[in-house]
This record gives sequence, C-alpha cells and structure tokens, in this order.
Amino acid sequence: MGKIECDMCGVCCIAYSISSLNKKAGVTCKNLLPNGKCGDYENRPQVCRDFQADYFCYFLSSLPKDEQISIIKEIYGE
Repeated sequence: MGKIECDMCGVCCIAYSISSLNKKAGVTCKNLLPNGKCGDYENRPQVCRDFQADYFCYFLSSLPKDEQISIIKEIYGE
C-alpha cells in the first residue's frame, strides 16, 4: 500500500491535545469545520502541519466518532 491520504475524519482535531491552541484532549478544536477541514488552515500550528495520516487513521475512519476518540485516549493516555 502507498501513502495513506487524510480522509478528513477530524478525529485528530478532537482526540489529541494541542497545547499551542490551549486545546485539551477530547475537546473539539475550535477550528474544526463540519466537513472535517480546518477553518484556519493557513495559521494552523506546526503540530497540525506535521501530522501524517497512517494506517491507524485508516482503521479509525471506519469507526463511529466516539469510538475513535475513546481508542486514541486509551492508547495515548489523554
């Protein structure tokens, strides 16, 4: 398989903490739009710019949003 493309599920914008935005884990980022895109894409933090979709994202995208968040919190302890 080649590179995994982001399908804009938005789970990374909810589950992970983003300290530069003072966003806690499990809280929806204020910039996340309903379509899964970033509402402030040009000014997004470096951590968001560096994030790369992977097979884990591919797996998570098949689950309901609440299960996605629960799994990430369990794995990463957030």
